[in-house]
Amino acid sequence: MSYIGLDVGGTNVRYSFINKLNSNALSCQKKAFTKIGNPHAEIEENICSIIDMTSDEIEGIGISLAAIMDRNTGKVKMWPNNACWSHYELVKHLSNRYNVPIVIEDDANCGAIGEYCFLSDKVDNMAYITIGTGIGCGLVINGSLYIGENGYAGEIGHVWTDSKDDKSVCSCGSKGCFQSIASGSAVLREYNTTANVRLESLEQVYEQYMRNELNAVKCLSNMLNNIAMVIYNLTMCLDISIFIIGGGVSNIGARFMTNIESSVNARLMPFERKVSVRQAQLGEFSGVYGALQLLNKQFG
Repeated sequence: MSYIGLDVGGTNVRYSFINKLNSNALSCQKKAFTKIGNPHAEIEENICSIIDMTSDEIEGIGISLAAIMDRNTGKVKMWPNNACWSHYELVKHLSNRYNVPIVIEDDANCGAIGEYCFLSDKVDNMAYITIGTGIGCGLVINGSLYIGENGYAGEIGHVWTDSKDDKSVCSCGSKGCFQSIASGSAVLREYNTTANVRLESLEQVYEQYMRNELNAVKCLSNMLNNIAMVIYNLTMCLDISIFIIGGGVSNIGARFMTNIESSVNARLMPFERKVSVRQAQLGEFSGVYGALQLLNKQFG
């Protein structure tokens, strides 16, 4: 008897199985997401095909998804990365197929739970910030996932900044959203435009940054300052002292995290407070573990 956790993204599907009898997590794996243009067919190809690979009996399914969803009905309200899933009843589809308990949660929230469960520190409050194509945040308050009044807590990607950049139009249509100036894709786009090159990843920009290339230093310094600003504001509002950075930005090195931490702590000094800013321990599989933890907590 097994549980399966899946982190379904627009590019890849990450997954892992846990045996309920001995609670041993099998190694996490991933496969490329196949776009077909039909939600039923895509779920069969990208989720059901993975579940059907195991010869063990599946007892529960946990899904991490970067979408706005109804937790009560399991309907996807909107998935920015894949519009054809909008208004599709994902949980109903899987329930009809497998007739097992299913948990579905936002990817940043799953990432937060996954990282929180692997913390060596005994803390009650933590924030997990995922920075990649967009920016999301999961909050653990008093030892539990905090989703807010309407279920949308942690949407820091749409925090309003004072950016004067006319090009900082967010995917939501507004200007000045945090993710429009500080996400990995935004910084990569800014660097390529400024330096007149065509780099393909933020890691490549970071390599130029380490060589003190002027444009890379400017772009990543701006990114660092913007991330530090949001972490500082969260610290002042929620009194959180541990921040975990996940997503693509976590791949550019511990030194970058240390620089963010130093920037925040310098501003916190008058208040005699400090924060710890760290790379995600589980890397790209934080959401998978979080989905499994939520499933086990609810139905284990």
